[in-house]
Amino acid sequence: MKKAIVVVSLASLGLVILIKSGVLGSLALFLLVGIIPGTNYALSSNMMLLIIMSIVWLVVVRFAGMELFYFLIDKRMTSQKPSHKKHMPKRRYSQI
Repeated sequence: MKKAIVVVSLASLGLVILIKSGVLGSLALFLLVGIIPGTNYALSSNMMLLIIMSIVWLVVVRFAGMELFYFLIDKRMTSQKPSHKKHMPKRRYSQI
């Protein structure tokens, strides 16, 4: 419980710092309009669409890839026989 309080308070402190410093506003303007922070240059709508689609694709592929990896590891681990049965003498452990 104490750990959760510390994590929530640190996250809220970080959010307040990002809002007060203007980083969050600059990031929002970049993602929504395409204005590069610190300049008056704006990216075209096609470039912003490409950037946002790339970010979404990377996030989806990462999570789908991790789920596939966990699925394959789990399948491989369940298909293997326990290693202790391979090394046991047959006469003593034949009824297991």
